[in-house]
Amino acid sequence: MSRRAAAAALVVLVPLAGCGDGSGTVPSPTVTSAAPDTVRIATGPTGQTAVLAHVYAGRLQEAGVDATVVDAGTERADYLGALERGEVELVADYTGNLYLHLRGRAPVGPASDVPAEPGPTAPSPSPSPTDGGLAEDISELLGLGEERADDDDVLAGVRDVLPEQLQILQPAPAENTVAVVVTRPTAVEHSLSGLEDLGTVCEELALGTDLDFAGRSYGPEGLADAYECVPREIVPFRSQDELVTALLEDRVQAAALFTASPAIGDNALVVLDDPLHNFVPQRVVPVAAEDLPGTAAAVVEEVSAQIGTEDLVLMTRMTTAREPYPPERAARYWLEIEDDT
Repeated sequence: MSRRAAAAALVVLVPLAGCGDGSGTVPSPTVTSAAPDTVRIATGPTGQTAVLAHVYAGRLQEAGVDATVVDAGTERADYLGALERGEVELVADYTGNLYLHLRGRAPVGPASDVPAEPGPTAPSPSPSPTDGGLAEDISELLGLGEERADDDDVLAGVRDVLPEQLQILQPAPAENTVAVVVTRPTAVEHSLSGLEDLGTVCEELALGTDLDFAGRSYGPEGLADAYECVPREIVPFRSQDELVTALLEDRVQAAALFTASPAIGDNALVVLDDPLHNFVPQRVVPVAAEDLPGTAAAVVEEVSAQIGTEDLVLMTRMTTAREPYPPERAARYWLEIEDDT
């Protein structure tokens, strides 16, 4: 069964709680002990990364590597600290927010439908911010000046500031970054395929967003600087359900959504290309202890290469249903359909 067919089947099998692009609730931190030769995988910041933790564990176990999933918290200060202290060996994360955390900045927004994560309550064991650490734009943090950061820039930045005892493995093709989307009729009416096409029509459109969009570097100021796009109105919504409904009812004509949101495919929404990289890249990347055995790292990198954005959509759909699948079961389902392809 293809992933597309599997996702379509879940539209029938799994009643959705909403069109949110989040990935469920992860339990409170309870890191458990494990044998020294066991690869312990943290659940990470979102339900998506919790599913990926179980996917990694499943593949490692198939390869004869003892692996278990543990909860080291959803805050980067917690699970990265656990990695640095040797309490876990592996976690999945998102490149843009990981980089911002390592530079001492709060992330630009969660890669899920949960509220933006608060700042750490205790000092992080990760590097302290250096000069420029309070820059308003990730491109400034990377030293790119007016040039906007792309995937490669952010990956290189993460490698530069990652603590010495940690490493990043091969990132997945999957991403869950912010994008501007429109309905198909709006795309046809205004000949829209990318943000560069907005141009003169942007002032005719109302843009729906989450509550924090206006304060972010890629928000109104970013759209104006990169694409000379100043919407007629920016309308914040408390939930993605409300935002998507407003878009479908034409109360707003464009919306800022995460690219792994099931709402995009479910409603045939058009994602506008972002060739100037206004939005911070958020690729899925495994972060591992430097001493993770090479055999385990190879297995994880092989899995990582198979994870596309459509897989994140499927995982999100399963873990945000009215009767949500636990991350372990969602991972098992993904492994089974991947084995069948």
